[in-house]
Amino acid sequence: MKGPSEESFQNHALVGAGVVGVGLALAAALPVVPETRWAALWGAGMAGMTGVVSLVLKRWAVRRSLQAALKAVGLVFGLRAVAVGAGLYAMVSRGLPAAAFVVGFFGVYVVLQWIEVSYVLAASKKASGGGE
Repeated sequence: MKGPSEESFQNHALVGAGVVGVGLALAAALPVVPETRWAALWGAGMAGMTGVVSLVLKRWAVRRSLQAALKAVGLVFGLRAVAVGAGLYAMVSRGLPAAAFVVGFFGVYVVLQWIEVSYVLAASKKASGGGE
C-alpha cells in the first residue's frame, strides 16, 4: 500500500507527464514551418526531461532536509540553465529558429515549475504533520 507521500508524488508526476504531452502535441501541431516545429519540439522535450529530473530530485530532497531541498533547487536551476544554453546553441548552429525553442521550453517549464512547487509544499506539509 502506498503512503500519502508516495501517492502525492505519483499524482504530481502524472500531471507533469500530461503537461509534457500537451506541450509536445502543441509543438507538433501549431507551427506551420517544419524548422519551427522541430525547434519547438526540442524545447518542449528538453523541458520535459529536466522536469523529470527536477521532480525526482525534489522528492529525494524533501525526504532529507531543508538544506537538501535548497541544494536540489540550485542543482535543478543549473541543469535547466545548461539545457537552455545547449538547446539554443544547437538551434542556432543548425539554422533553426531559437525563438521557437524558447517558446517550447518555457511554455512547458513554467507549468512544470508550478507542479514541482505544489509537490514540495504538499510533501513538506505532510512531513510536518499538517493535514490540509
